[in-house]
Amino acid sequence: MKRLVVLSFLFCCILSVNAWSTEESVEAIEIDQRTDSIHVLRGRVLGGDTNEPLVNASITVYGSHISSVTNQEGYFSIRLPASSRNSHLVIRHLGYENGHIPVITLIDTPNNHINLKPSPFTLSEIEVVSGDGTLLVREALRRIPQNYSDKPNMMVSFYRESVKKGSRYISLVEAVLDIYKSSYSSINSDQARIYIGRKATDISPRDTVLLKFQGGISDALMLDIAKNPEIVFGINGADYSFHIDGLINYNNRPHYAISFAPLESIRDILFRGTIYLEAHSLAFARMEFNMNVEGRKDASQIFIRRKPPKMKVEVNRARYVVDFSENEGKWFFNYSSTDVEFRVRWSNRLFGLFATNYTIGSEMAITDRYNENVVRFPRNERIRSTDVIAEKVEHFLDPDFWGEYNVIEPDQAITDAIRRLSGKLKRRQ
Repeated sequence: MKRLVVLSFLFCCILSVNAWSTEESVEAIEIDQRTDSIHVLRGRVLGGDTNEPLVNASITVYGSHISSVTNQEGYFSIRLPASSRNSHLVIRHLGYENGHIPVITLIDTPNNHINLKPSPFTLSEIEVVSGDGTLLVREALRRIPQNYSDKPNMMVSFYRESVKKGSRYISLVEAVLDIYKSSYSSINSDQARIYIGRKATDISPRDTVLLKFQGGISDALMLDIAKNPEIVFGINGADYSFHIDGLINYNNRPHYAISFAPLESIRDILFRGTIYLEAHSLAFARMEFNMNVEGRKDASQIFIRRKPPKMKVEVNRARYVVDFSENEGKWFFNYSSTDVEFRVRWSNRLFGLFATNYTIGSEMAITDRYNENVVRFPRNERIRSTDVIAEKVEHFLDPDFWGEYNVIEPDQAITDAIRRLSGKLKRRQ
């Protein structure tokens, strides 16, 4: 528990309010799908064996750092300059062969369905070790300095965070970020600043809880477990058991799938999940994990910074994903997501029998990376871990700015929320 108190992933503040209203006069945002210098490619990625959508498939423009990921329904949207029209997209997903799709075949055809082939592969060059994965994970931790960049670089990121009451989205924030990514061999922290963004809120006068998401951008960067392995693993993963579940293909390479869980003797709230290690380098390529909050009344203190005394909060789940990409033998942070659900009830209302679920979610996807003009940001421009992004995010400054960046296509539920709240979106002229 002690390292979670110091390095917890998510801080939020729940306040009791009587009502929320707004008198803003706003107009819907209309974004051009294509400009003279930009192509917008859309499609859906499906498994060729199941015909089911492939979630978080990596979409990359060959020979560049331009990338995106698929959403919960397998859809993606990626923007690229017209100079890349003769290039192709590389689509990667765990357990499937890479897909190579010519860009020119996707232009002006928004309903592309792309099927990836399941990927059998031979194990002749891979040493299949015993079921205990402890030594592999410890070796992977030891190799972080050689597998990840020892130089800082700059990144462009698309970031989204949302707050949902039951099935209704009450807050949605989207922002384009500049990120200073410090060296993996450095103790310096990463930095982010908002370039541009937008937000929508739909809080009715009957809502008596205002949920504020604090530190979302900072925590999304902290999910880089190669940069911050101690957050999950402590010292050499000594609190966990690791088991090799098998080998799986990703990016046409074999990866060890290693499940992990706290030792039975550990009573602290820790994590469980699956690590994907690239088999030859033992680089962390991906990790999907949960915090062990289920049934733990003490879990709320990890997440809740402030709440009224009569409000009782339980944490139903806390899920995380982090993904990395490889370029020229070095691995880089590529994507992270957070999904935390709370159950809120009032002890002084109807004997505390009725409760409401609130869900906080965030996604950060790196859409570009470069090594020129790598500089730390001035202090007054940096996002702090205490910032509430919904209160800081700026509105559109230029209706054409999206043409320079790639945006994750929202999943259907969020698409409905944006459409429903579009009258409250405001673009600054």
